[in-house]
Amino acid sequence: MNVKDRKKLGAMLEKWMPFFIITCTLIGAVLGSFLYYLFQGEFPYEVVMSGLIITVIFTVIEVIKQKRKKDKVPEADERVIQNISRYFAYISHGSLAIIFISLAGFTLIGQESFPILYLWILFFAYIWIVGIGTLIIKRR
Repeated sequence: MNVKDRKKLGAMLEKWMPFFIITCTLIGAVLGSFLYYLFQGEFPYEVVMSGLIITVIFTVIEVIKQKRKKDKVPEADERVIQNISRYFAYISHGSLAIIFISLAGFTLIGQESFPILYLWILFFAYIWIVGIGTLIIKRR
């Protein structure tokens, strides 16, 4: 693959990658609904409908964003990508450290079972912190 082919492939990926991500999000919502149906016995139509609505909204936003873009400047350069990768590494290790310290604390106080609600809270807090932090780092 020469440089010309690589640039052409890079331009195509830059254009179509957001649509691929949006499609995968919809597939995840539908797959999650089917799994819920298999395990619980009722199909959550509201999840599929909200997935469709969000897919349409994100697609419209992405089309508008691509139509307004006039220059060939990429959204992120190497320095920004390196900062985001470093941030992901730090926050992942930090969240694992919190999990292990919490597990050690529960073990020391004699707890034999761990409420799964705490794991869900930690999981969603991790997603929010990573998402908001990535937006902040990307704009710096």
